Amino acid sequence: MEVEEEVFKLIKSRKKGILQNELWKKAEIDRRKCSRIVDKLEKEGKIVREHEATGGTRTYRIRVAEIKEKAKARNFKLLLVRDMFAPCTGCTVECTPELCIPLSAWVFNLIEEE
Repeated sequence: MEVEEEVFKLIKSRKKGILQNELWKKAEIDRRKCSRIVDKLEKEGKIVREHEATGGTRTYRIRVAEIKEKAKARNFKLLLVRDMFAPCTGCTVECTPELCIPLSAWVFNLIEEE
């Protein structure tokens, strides 16, 4: 497990990623073990591999995977007015917005807050 962490740290330390044929040398492990670790990290979604050719040799450039949109923290502040959540969020009732009492109350609170 320590070797995997060390390999991942090496990958993270390079902004543009690192070539796999360089990674195993820097990590001081054999290339088969490096390949297994890289496969595992890729399956876990921690890294991405892209084909690259350097000096006629085919290898992979390994980079840290970007954080997916789902993993980012959500900001619901725009839906909150004081302690009242926007009433239309998740509402299943078909109504006329101008006549909706909960929506009107929420809008009046929004106006007062400004």
